[in-house]
Amino acid sequence: MHWPQRLILSFFLLCAPLLAAIPTSSSAQNTVSIGIVADNEPYSSFGINGPSGFSVDILNKVSEKSDINFDYRVGSWTDIYAAFLRGELDALDEVSWREDRVQLMRFTRPYHLRRTIIMHDANRPLSSANSLASLKGKRIGVLRDVYYLQTLRDAGLNLIEYNLQPEMIQALSFGWVDAIIGSEVTLSYFARQKGLVSLQPVGPAPLGGQENEDFRIAVQPELTDLLQKLEAALADLDPEWLEDTREKWQEFGGKSLQAPKFQLTPAQKALLRQQGPLRVGLMRDYAPLSFEDGGQVQGLTVDILARIMDLTGLRAVPVVGQWSQLIELFQRGEIDIMANISDLPARREFSRFTQPYHFVSVVGFSQSPDFRLTRKEDLYGLRVGYGAGIFYADALRDILGNDAIAFDDQASMFVALANGQVDLVLAALDNGNHWIRDRGLRNIHIAGELHLDDIVREDLRFAIRPELEALVPVLNQALNGITPSEMRVIENRWLGAYFETSTNAAGTVMLSDVENAYLTQKNRTLTFCAHRDWMPLDGINAKGQHQGVASGFLRLASRRLGIETRLHETASWRASLDALQAGRCDLIPGASNGSGLQNHSDIIYSAPYYSLPTVLLGRIESPFIATLAELERSPIGITRDFGLFQDLRVRHPNLNLVPVANEAEGLRKVQSGELYGYIGTLATTSQQLQDLRLADIRVIGRVPMDTTLAVATVKDNPILAGIMQKVVGSAGADELNQIENQWRSVHLNAQVDYTLVWQLTAGALVLLLGFYAWNRKLRSLNRQLEQANAQLAKLSTTDQLTGLGNRTRFDQTYDILFQHCLRSATPFLVAMVDIDHFKRINDDYGHAAGDECLQLLADTLRSHFQRTGDHVIRFGGEEFVIFAAVESIGEAHNRLELLREAVGAMPVQYETQVLHLTISIGYCLQTPTKKAVPTHWLLAADQSLYRAKSQGRNRVVQALSTGADGAS
Repeated sequence: MHWPQRLILSFFLLCAPLLAAIPTSSSAQNTVSIGIVADNEPYSSFGINGPSGFSVDILNKVSEKSDINFDYRVGSWTDIYAAFLRGELDALDEVSWREDRVQLMRFTRPYHLRRTIIMHDANRPLSSANSLASLKGKRIGVLRDVYYLQTLRDAGLNLIEYNLQPEMIQALSFGWVDAIIGSEVTLSYFARQKGLVSLQPVGPAPLGGQENEDFRIAVQPELTDLLQKLEAALADLDPEWLEDTREKWQEFGGKSLQAPKFQLTPAQKALLRQQGPLRVGLMRDYAPLSFEDGGQVQGLTVDILARIMDLTGLRAVPVVGQWSQLIELFQRGEIDIMANISDLPARREFSRFTQPYHFVSVVGFSQSPDFRLTRKEDLYGLRVGYGAGIFYADALRDILGNDAIAFDDQASMFVALANGQVDLVLAALDNGNHWIRDRGLRNIHIAGELHLDDIVREDLRFAIRPELEALVPVLNQALNGITPSEMRVIENRWLGAYFETSTNAAGTVMLSDVENAYLTQKNRTLTFCAHRDWMPLDGINAKGQHQGVASGFLRLASRRLGIETRLHETASWRASLDALQAGRCDLIPGASNGSGLQNHSDIIYSAPYYSLPTVLLGRIESPFIATLAELERSPIGITRDFGLFQDLRVRHPNLNLVPVANEAEGLRKVQSGELYGYIGTLATTSQQLQDLRLADIRVIGRVPMDTTLAVATVKDNPILAGIMQKVVGSAGADELNQIENQWRSVHLNAQVDYTLVWQLTAGALVLLLGFYAWNRKLRSLNRQLEQANAQLAKLSTTDQLTGLGNRTRFDQTYDILFQHCLRSATPFLVAMVDIDHFKRINDDYGHAAGDECLQLLADTLRSHFQRTGDHVIRFGGEEFVIFAAVESIGEAHNRLELLREAVGAMPVQYETQVLHLTISIGYCLQTPTKKAVPTHWLLAADQSLYRAKSQGRNRVVQALSTGADGAS
């Protein structure tokens, strides 16, 4: 809570008795004064927008149903309870029934049971928590003066008392306690608000019947009519709505479970069509947000960026490096978007910021387990390490002077702490924990959270260079378009436990008493729905046995829960949904994502446990496509029941989607030419292609919307939904990979029909007689296949518009030529060529005129770079790349200048108009050495191109060096 909210809350707390004493005319105007607690998040709190929370949502719904107007009186529990007893309030919320209160008030039925649980950090799990005795010897955090405190003391536990529940959450995340005991909803809410998804409930606290606290509304004893109205309204509340509201506040902090519809304006769509690839700066050592592993950049920020690219159709080119390098490139305009950056006034001159997508706590790490960082004065006299360029660097140097020591990379900073070179290091909580684990550092402890005046948590955003400011609202819309459940999946993937700890030693999921009772009532047997036609993801074999990835997950669930499963076979995916809705099965283990389920709105999904690419397939001679926009007029098949059908229609309204009954029909229509392409999952279409023996169909593009598998249940069964969500959460990466590996390779079932053996034997003679004719036919087919393969190879590496090589061709040849130059000590030339003011041509004359310019430029490039060893590639949009082995350093600049002059003198005839082009060229020319990195040439040429643009365009600019060792 920020200081303005604290100020407002403090004002209300001071004025609460006064507000409670104001007389009301409740009966006259049907207004009821009711006391609510001001600081009981997420149940009730008071902020700049007034009262909010789970209980407030309940009261607002009761108000709608009963025609009662609640006059909220906000204050501490002590104040509002006293005001109610004095008769100054008509009603009181969040009251538990107690025998000593019966004469003082009248109670409604309970609208919520607040469960008290034990919470641990899954990175430091409790071995057992089924009794208070099992917690002996552990440090247990608990609220001071909580009603069950004496029970815990009597059990002889080592208790550490805190004033506030957020303090307990912080202590658990910092490792100051081994577990905490408190309200499940409240603790989960604060853990989620802090992004601490590894803090998880273990199970109910064994408090001898004190673990459940009922929430009711209490009224003055004489207000019997009011009691009846409230009772009737509460009885009319939809249990499903109640559960959704609890989840909304407990898991998502009050955010709507549905993201707003992602919809762009025509101007924004035009902007995105014209936008080329965006260079995005990503830190290589900021795990788990962005980091490099095995040559690939990954992390929470990378996943969010990928989701933005999926929604918008934009393309990102990662530029991976240290923060200090990346921020310098961004300031020079050589990077388009900077990730993992905070909004600071000093940065607004060269940055335009999106809204935050994540918050991180900045904490101190120390070798002393007893040192606590609670205020800035605790830093005095310490040598403190921090990341160079971090947002709080100036404030830290103002306090410590030369004792504030900057490090260029995070790993070195933590090694310096372990070696005693610094006394304390400051880093993001998750990033610091990562490096401690990664480097195997021992005896390093969290000292506390950094607070420097107004600097508290770090807000992470995307920053866009000012020239691309129009993209900011688009990226914000995309961030808002990520649903809370999608964001939760991403957070769980990167911020959850770093090893498998969701199950106890026996390998079972920890269930509540209610969940165990449900399974017992079902005789620990659940019925599931599946159909035959979705292998290798979900299917049924000839023996009637369930198979596929979904079957692997279901077996894992059976082991976790100690249950049996029974198959209910259906004819199709939609039939499975109908059967689930009708109660003929309890769940669908292989449920696909998507919003095209208008007739099944009462079905809910767990978090996904598996995801796979969605692809576009076409005939073998069809060229690869970069975006779906290239297919707007072509008929594209898609299965009617495919989960993404409706989503594709909404996001790509101009796509000519043709529904087909099943994948086999869709693929056959592609083969016959009736359809240009077919959209499906990579795994299932690969299976179909092999089953149908279709050798002339291949993947020609990626659909930027992955398909996921989850468990589907009905909303009327929230207990089972909760059980299956626990199973999904318990599934470790190794287990899921093992399931995937079992079914990823497409199985060709060699099923022999032995009744045909004699018929085949008898026909062998006929086959031998026909062998000669077949051999001649085979030679003809081989010639056709060679021609088709040659055509395919050319199409797959050629840009359709210009006839130049495309990115695939670049990937195939760039490193090969670089290695040749390295071996032969030949200068290696990389030049980036970009048309000046190309957007104006498209805006003023249309895209057809732009295409004409691109084709003529391509012809000119070809004519100037046609020697052996010269390569010309269309990199994207109006950007081209030349790379070549050159005989002498002096000639390269002359060739590029001749190219620039030729383009400037070249008229472009378009209809009745004559257009003139100029180009800017940035190039890097150096002789590689053994330490050389090929991509450094490309980056140096790109930076030189930017300098050519900034110096006035229509010029050739050379890079002075690659910016790295390995070139001379």
